[in-house]
Amino acid sequence: MGLHQLRMKKHYLWASIALSLNFLGCKDQPEQIPAYLEIKPFTVNAEGGTDWQKITEAYVYVNREYLGAYSLPASVPVLAAGEALVYAYPGVKENGILSTPNIYPFLLRHTQTVTLTGGQSMTIQPTTSYDPDTRFPWALDRTTFDGSSSIVFQNRDSDENSNYTLSADGAFSGRSLLMQVDSLHSSMLIATEPVVLPTDKRQVWLELQYKNDVVFEAYLLGKTGAGPERTQALFQFNKKEEWNKIYLNLTDLLVQSQEENYRIGFFVSLPRNEAGKFTQTAGSVRIDNLRLANF
Repeated sequence: MGLHQLRMKKHYLWASIALSLNFLGCKDQPEQIPAYLEIKPFTVNAEGGTDWQKITEAYVYVNREYLGAYSLPASVPVLAAGEALVYAYPGVKENGILSTPNIYPFLLRHTQTVTLTGGQSMTIQPTTSYDPDTRFPWALDRTTFDGSSSIVFQNRDSDENSNYTLSADGAFSGRSLLMQVDSLHSSMLIATEPVVLPTDKRQVWLELQYKNDVVFEAYLLGKTGAGPERTQALFQFNKKEEWNKIYLNLTDLLVQSQEENYRIGFFVSLPRNEAGKFTQTAGSVRIDNLRLANF
């Protein structure tokens, strides 16, 4: 046998031994049994409490390792044992789209230290509140429509005999903004008082509750000085028989538009068929807790 063949034989022998030892070592390692975090829906320590929010997800970190976004309530497997640091960030459906949940930047994360044991569950009841650095361009007591100084709206359509009201009838709480249309007054357009909003990439979101038996639309109206008012579509609201909450992210629109001040506009119109006839004879839109938030 030549020297080269001898060296090759020794090489294969040592490789076989190493592979066997590695295989034996793997067999000796038991499969790790996960612990479980049973995460309940968030409790919100803010005006209106949990009922005024719609937190649908928790973004979960354990020992600063991201485990994923989970619909609440959730059972989260964790391959860790012993003392562990848990972060749960509140998540919402950004712009009302089911496929695009996002961490809501104005609500604080829940932080908790737990002891994890494989095969056992640990219950987490997350709590949150608004970040103290959050700014509300409209005072919160004006956004509920319940006090003596509510947000003021302009009537922007040509029908002087039709305008919004503040009503306790069917309200979310206290009073809600009510827009009503019928076959004689088939459309309505209103816009909030002007407000200054950041346009420098700081997060700006609009929160509101709504209930409607006719489709309506929201717009962002921007204006600088004596220049023209520019309109950007925000959202089309399909019919909702029960009160719903939505979070609209205005940040990118504000960065693109760069106006001095803004209004939020709402438009409702009775639907018509291809022949131009109304497909319903009346409709109502109710809005409550119209809250702007930014950093």
